[in-house]
Amino acid sequence: EPQNKVGPHLVGIFGRPAGSVEDFKYSDAIKESGITWNDETLSAFLADPRTYIKGNRMAYAGLKKDEDIANLLAYLKQESAS
Repeated sequence: EPQNKVGPHLVGIFGRPAGSVEDFKYSDAIKESGITWNDETLSAFLADPRTYIKGNRMAYAGLKKDEDIANLLAYLKQESAS
């Protein structure tokens, strides 16, 4: 079973509403965002998490290169399919 650590587990993230993993304490900003994770929303969030969802607690500045974002999305798709 997937484990939540510093962040929620990412298994099955594509198509999952933001803030919906049980037993993880999300910020209100994430829970109330109304976002469903897909290529577009994850790309925007990974590029600039603090601006994309204002008020979230993610202590991460974001990925600046489109190629790095594309590679991370490909990895997440591969890993979350198992």
